[in-house]
Amino acid sequence: MATQSLVIVWALSAVFTASLTWSLLPPLRRLKGETVREDVPERHRLKAGTPTLGGLAFVIAVPLTTLLVAIAFGNPSLFPFALCGGTMVSFAVLGFADDWAKLRRRKGWRTQPKLAVQIALGLLWVGLGWRLMPSPPLGLPSWLWFAFAVLLLLATVNGVNIADGLDGLAAGLTAIATMAVALIAHRQGHQEAALFALALCGGCFGFLLFNRYPAKVFMGDTGSMALGAGLGMAALLSGAILPFLVIGAVFWIEQLTVVVQVAYFKWTKRRFGEGRRLFPMTPIHHAFELRGWSEPMIVLVFWAAGLLAALVGISLR
Repeated sequence: MATQSLVIVWALSAVFTASLTWSLLPPLRRLKGETVREDVPERHRLKAGTPTLGGLAFVIAVPLTTLLVAIAFGNPSLFPFALCGGTMVSFAVLGFADDWAKLRRRKGWRTQPKLAVQIALGLLWVGLGWRLMPSPPLGLPSWLWFAFAVLLLLATVNGVNIADGLDGLAAGLTAIATMAVALIAHRQGHQEAALFALALCGGCFGFLLFNRYPAKVFMGDTGSMALGAGLGMAALLSGAILPFLVIGAVFWIEQLTVVVQVAYFKWTKRRFGEGRRLFPMTPIHHAFELRGWSEPMIVLVFWAAGLLAALVGISLR
């Protein structure tokens, strides 16, 4: 596949996503808008009513742009693109169901059923794409490598979802991570993964025109789950699975702080009769808000950390 196709897919995806986001703003404004959770810093109350479901723009734009460019440049196999696009869209549907429940009932899905559906989707898509993924390293059993691939996909979905708490944070971090994955995939000869990753990167840039601080629209779980699913599947097909463990470091840290906080709270409640916290608030980006950092500053620092992790990850390959 010609290198110029990689540049073209990035640009087309960015323009397509930006155009769709702009077109969706009027109908999205007629909905009730974002519901602000109680367990966030007080200044987030000002964001109540901001249009959500904006992630629909890149959920539509990224798979279509990827397929169009792949066909235009005569790619012989469209299965990898259908695999990445299908993974992205299926998790977007799950996120949309959760977003719609929040808009209608002010309360989303419970954690257990949502996680059950995520596991089912992870098993489905990793199973369908298994033959395209790299062989197990270090002589690991295939079943263990398969389980790891499913876990990595789900960790990426939830990592991006958790990072979607400040204006532009998740989209910017995903843009950085997808660019790194695309560079490794291109260098390793996995051009389909590189093409999809760059389309996803372009979609993030297009969406950031409206999602950067102060955000005019939020992506919702529709968008954050879709981004995580697309990024995770591109990484699995890119030959960059182990470097991706470094590239996605900020997502893992965001997610880990939540897991540790919840576990510690429950343990201390059983042990001492009252729950205690290790961090002022999680995900960890909210802890910086409580320390008085401005939202744009936190986002820039986290983007910088994501860029550093991406550079280290690229150097490992």
